[in-house]
Amino acid sequence: MQIIDLIIIAVFLIITFILGIKERKKITIDDYWVNNRRTNKFVLIATVVSTFIGAGAILGAAGITFSGGGLAMFLIVGSSFFYFLIFSKFLAPKIKEFGDSYQAYSLPDFFAHRYSNKVRIMGAIIVLVSQILFLALQILAIGVFVQAVTGFHPNIATIIGSLIVIIYTAIGGLRADIRTDIFQFFVMLSLLLIFLPIIIIKAGGFSVISTLPKSFITGAGFAPFYVIILAFLFLGTGSLSSPELWQRSYSADSVKNVKWSMRISSVIIFFFLAMAVLFGIYGKILIPEGTSNTIVPELLKSTIPTGLFGIIIAGFFAAVMSSSDSLLLISSMTLVHDIYQKTFKKEISKEKILKISRWTTFILGIIALIVALIVFNIVHLTIEAVTFYVVLLPSIIFGFYWKRASTNAAFWSILLGFSATLIFIFIDPIQAFIPGLMVSLISFVAITLFKKHTTN
Repeated sequence: MQIIDLIIIAVFLIITFILGIKERKKITIDDYWVNNRRTNKFVLIATVVSTFIGAGAILGAAGITFSGGGLAMFLIVGSSFFYFLIFSKFLAPKIKEFGDSYQAYSLPDFFAHRYSNKVRIMGAIIVLVSQILFLALQILAIGVFVQAVTGFHPNIATIIGSLIVIIYTAIGGLRADIRTDIFQFFVMLSLLLIFLPIIIIKAGGFSVISTLPKSFITGAGFAPFYVIILAFLFLGTGSLSSPELWQRSYSADSVKNVKWSMRISSVIIFFFLAMAVLFGIYGKILIPEGTSNTIVPELLKSTIPTGLFGIIIAGFFAAVMSSSDSLLLISSMTLVHDIYQKTFKKEISKEKILKISRWTTFILGIIALIVALIVFNIVHLTIEAVTFYVVLLPSIIFGFYWKRASTNAAFWSILLGFSATLIFIFIDPIQAFIPGLMVSLISFVAITLFKKHTTN
């Protein structure tokens, strides 16, 4: 690290913090949670991409690829892209219409309206668990990169880096999140436009990929082929139940704009995820002795010259912060709005809710930090965080498109799917999403049809 690199990184962090706390005294609870439902289409693209492509996603995809996922990881990227397009065309407009009609803030709000409060609570629990795991993943990514910059012990680096995000998110909510996302989006482009080409050129181009072992290229060294196919078919469905995308859909200024913005975002996100896979592939070529946790920072240190190093590190910080603040905010909203306010304190002023939300955001950030320090494994956190989302899918899809979908079906679908996932996480975390989704889907359909049969 040279002085110019440190200056670039310091300037980025200072600008981000200032943007995050700006106008902190003027925001309302609607600003804090959904940006007062007035986010235009260009801002929406920046905030969706910045939120979806965190350093946790980049490090996670690169780490899985490096660990043996190989070229097969492009199937997972394709799955995310396909289901993101599905979300943009079919779900995002309906979510926006629902949010405007019922002043909804969250995914569990939909469960409460479509089914019942007990389904809302079950959905809120799943969201909270997944968001904390995702947030721990992002916080761990912060530590990895702060360590790469400063040489600090990884635990110290994780603590210092995460506190910046926790503080400005607790103060400014979604308004601060979106404001910083716009700035961070353009900084993140340096990864795609500068870092990736340098790595490809240094490794010798695309042709060198063919020299890698066949087991690595096919992904057989990481998981059986049927798991990879099932992951392609189903793992991307997590986009449909992503609370971050639901929140962004609520915050849009119109149905037309949310549909257009989500479609454009899906293309940009595809390129960023493909970039992460290439990081893992070229990491295997350039630094075969590396580790899944640190392969991207190791690529940084071995390929990027002074001056550019500071820009690229800032790009990764942007990716870290832009996802961390959204995950932290949604975790707070789920606990305060969906569990506390709606279950125990229905009559409470918006000013008091805003105050409670800020403190909750801070406390949940500290909890996620502790989880990150305990687990400290990027690949495991990535897999586990994504896995739990899929159990919500049947209740969402059937809730919108099947009039006979019942409350009991939704409740047991989520509960049984979550239980199956939780059990298999300890048996085989890579494949846990399969029984989780299957149990959730089968139980939903069976209970709904059984109820119809008994009624007749």
